[in-house]
Amino acid sequence: MDYAVVRRLGRGGMGVVDLARAPDGTEVALKRLALHGTPDEVARARGRIRREAEVLASLDHPGIVRLLDVVDDGDDVVLVMPYLPGGSLHERVSRDGPMTPEAAGPLAGRLLDALAAAHRQGVVHRDIKPENVLFSAAGEPCLVDFGVARSSDQTLGLTATSMVVGTPAFMAPEQARGEEVTAAADVFSLGATLLFALTGNGPYGPASTDPRVLMHRAASGRIEKVPRELPADVRTLLGEMLDPRPERRPSAARLRGGPAGTRPFTGLVDAVRHNRALAAAGVGAVLLLLLVGVGVALAGRAGDDGDAATTDGGTTTEVTTTTTEPCEPRAFQPCRDGVLGPIAPNTDGDRCLDGFADYDGDVENGCEAEADGLDDPAILTERAGSIEATIVPEDDVDVFVLPISESTGLCRGSIAVTIEVPAGIVLQMTVERDDGEVMGQPVVEGEGRATVTVGERCIVDDGDLRVTVRAVGSDRTGERYRLSREGSF
Repeated sequence: MDYAVVRRLGRGGMGVVDLARAPDGTEVALKRLALHGTPDEVARARGRIRREAEVLASLDHPGIVRLLDVVDDGDDVVLVMPYLPGGSLHERVSRDGPMTPEAAGPLAGRLLDALAAAHRQGVVHRDIKPENVLFSAAGEPCLVDFGVARSSDQTLGLTATSMVVGTPAFMAPEQARGEEVTAAADVFSLGATLLFALTGNGPYGPASTDPRVLMHRAASGRIEKVPRELPADVRTLLGEMLDPRPERRPSAARLRGGPAGTRPFTGLVDAVRHNRALAAAGVGAVLLLLLVGVGVALAGRAGDDGDAATTDGGTTTEVTTTTTEPCEPRAFQPCRDGVLGPIAPNTDGDRCLDGFADYDGDVENGCEAEADGLDDPAILTERAGSIEATIVPEDDVDVFVLPISESTGLCRGSIAVTIEVPAGIVLQMTVERDDGEVMGQPVVEGEGRATVTVGERCIVDDGDLRVTVRAVGSDRTGERYRLSREGSF
């Protein structure tokens, strides 16, 4: 091979990536794919790799990393691509924190433009994620790794029908369910990637969550609300891209808009209608200049007293303008008809009152989740049987003590501790003795239940049982979970 390897850049699910120098001294990235299996399996793998090469070679866009060469190196196949030294979007957010909406705008515009170009050629990426957005030395973002792409011009069946290809934290619900993957799935994944750029989290919670949990949430369409801290136009854009129903997501070209989109804007009315989405995507600069230009033109025709005069056929019409202070909504006190409405329940207008939390993101009902008001720790006796509680605030950890009867030293009896979890949250229940010995620690998804049984123990000097309940991941609900006990020693 004519490429001199310099160092290892990374390792992915399909192989390794090395930094190398081409014969002319140019730095390139070598994606080395090792082939394993029977001769038939290797042949199919080579066909798949050649298909990837054809897909990459067919895409010519500055926002898509192009393919330079394909090299057979023994049992390996090596794809040669330009080296982008700016790192990945995942690395940037992990190192520097979430991007501001102003910084994310150009990123969104370029990636939407690149994705629209790929979709116009019948190519679906199927694995857009922060790791597959790389930056050039000049800071320009590019989509990389169309290795799991599917071209509509290719014969179907290269991927097993039971296999789901993609990354759970960023894949569309229909993709997680194993349904047909279309361009709409790419729009969702790009929206998920932009959400990560702005918040550090994906649409199903932190990307570091157990992939099995993320896959379940994705297949169920359990998409978290876009944080209210983001500007309204950004929330609108991301909400459209992250719609769980693929038929309701706009295309990348429509989101991109303008001459690069499927239909150029033809007038001011059309432009105003799409301004919010375009501004969030970083492609509204021309539109904003147009709007500002119109405002300046009108202002230039106004008199000193604020009245503007227009002449048509010798007839002068005076238009009187007035200035009013715009209504500035508070977090929990939105504007209605230009004035502040009532303060939402359980809030002071700006934040939740102590003992309450806003888990559904609905401003109208304020902070609907209420703390359970239990003592810490709460006592759960055999006679009581059960107790209900909530996880409020979001970092709340509930502790329960289960008293056990005195014993003569006989080893008999058992205690069964059961937790029933409502929809919208994942809980972990830890059952342990006073000495810290853990008897069980199940993690339960919403609408599930789990039981830990402690039995056949001599309990003299063993002390009471302790149960701790805490949330796993970022999902929250104000609905109560139930903890119950049966039996005693």
